[in-house]
Amino acid sequence: MHVSADRALIAQPGVNCWRVDRAHRFYCIQDAANYFRLVREAMLRARHTVFILGWDTTANTDLLPGETCASGPTTLAPLLKHIARRSPLLQIYLLTWDYASVYAFERDPFARLRFGWRMPRNLHFSFDARHPIGGSHHQKVVVVDDELAFCGGIDLTGHRWDTCQHRVQEPLRLNASDEPYEPYHEVQSMVDGPSAAALGTLARDRWRALGKTSLPRPRKPDTSLWPEHVPPDLLDVDVMIARTMPRVEDDPGVRENEALFFDAIRAAERTIYLESQYFTNSLIADALADRLREPDGPEVILVSPKICHGWLEQQTVGAFRAEAFQRLAAADRFKRLRIVYPAASRAQDVPTFVHSKVMIVDDTFVRIGSANISNRSMAVDSECDVAVEAAGNPRTRCGIRRIRDRLVAEHLHMRSAEVCRDIEHAGSVRAVVDAHMQDDQCLAPIEIPAEAPEVSPALKAAADPEVPLSEAPASRGLLAMAQAAVSLVAGVTPVVRKRVAKRPRRRWAEFG
Repeated sequence: MHVSADRALIAQPGVNCWRVDRAHRFYCIQDAANYFRLVREAMLRARHTVFILGWDTTANTDLLPGETCASGPTTLAPLLKHIARRSPLLQIYLLTWDYASVYAFERDPFARLRFGWRMPRNLHFSFDARHPIGGSHHQKVVVVDDELAFCGGIDLTGHRWDTCQHRVQEPLRLNASDEPYEPYHEVQSMVDGPSAAALGTLARDRWRALGKTSLPRPRKPDTSLWPEHVPPDLLDVDVMIARTMPRVEDDPGVRENEALFFDAIRAAERTIYLESQYFTNSLIADALADRLREPDGPEVILVSPKICHGWLEQQTVGAFRAEAFQRLAAADRFKRLRIVYPAASRAQDVPTFVHSKVMIVDDTFVRIGSANISNRSMAVDSECDVAVEAAGNPRTRCGIRRIRDRLVAEHLHMRSAEVCRDIEHAGSVRAVVDAHMQDDQCLAPIEIPAEAPEVSPALKAAADPEVPLSEAPASRGLLAMAQAAVSLVAGVTPVVRKRVAKRPRRRWAEFG
């Protein structure tokens, strides 16, 4: 699969990314079982600072289900208390979204007590309420000693844990009520060096925006925190940090994530591989459609959940997604589009839920973060993605291919080396996906409805706003619609759960 080595760089600090910093090592972590283990190891080794930013953070999250460890607790809140007491000079900063009332019954009602009042003084906990009406703090970042950092789509909360095998029957995959939930796919990145320090700056900026001025300064690392048992995918690379920061008060906000999507789509020559929980942004859909119309344009493989769950999500996000899928399908004149979901078992009709947010272009660009391909992720919610481009470096291109092949191999239940060989032989990712589409564990086609349900503009603006609701035309009406939507969700939740009582219960909170 040949790609031009002399094409222009995608990264443009101040336009499609905040900054670009060096990482000594970069690794793509697949699924929460691996991430939870790695982030726990890193926090146990912390000496100076730990910063945690999250959409949802749950005190009783078991990072190592079914295990006991001599090194310390495996549950999040006891673990943080343990490392805070063991190292009084260590400063821990935990920031989580001050969630809307619609999530009140799905979140830990005692979070402030468990993370705040019962903790040592060197653990600092706060809710992040600095977002516009209808928006949320959605970044998922952990930074340890400004030397090792994690950024991606995984929160330190329940209903996230699963292994790369995504077994249909997994006794350790239980929610807070000890009930099983379906297979669950996640992705997080791990970086070290100056890029990790930059994410530490991002975390400090978030705390300062909330009025916290006395924060420890970054210290020059005195030891490497990189886990020796993890071989990095990429070595000595420049890492872009792209943000979405909504307009709040005098802060004009930034839309770097949106710009980076468009620029990466334009740069593609052979393949655009995407994993996204939501695909509802019509402008990004149009950009992909334009590339599909080109006779020699790239193939597009979009991995997303099989269906939207619950009546309300089907009538809103599901309708927006169907419309976007239809735009892509209509543009697919040369049959280079695959819209698929990971099947844990086609025979048993068990899909793997996709919560990851990943983009890989050819073998030259990889992006991992918290931003879904939705309107709100481009303008209304705070987001953070990291990305690397090969810039003509053969070793980096090889590493990006390795990340792509490993992700595809997980979905196809194959070995990464087999996927690499088959893609080289077939000349495309699409051909390998097609060759295994009848397997029990595969990437299966998502059914695209002939017609998307009609949704009122007001409800669309409330569910997936293109701008904060307070800035939209007729904002009073939209705010009223948003309040009605919140009430509707609260009202239909028991009904939805009753109708799907025979299936594993889903949490509304999982949709972050």
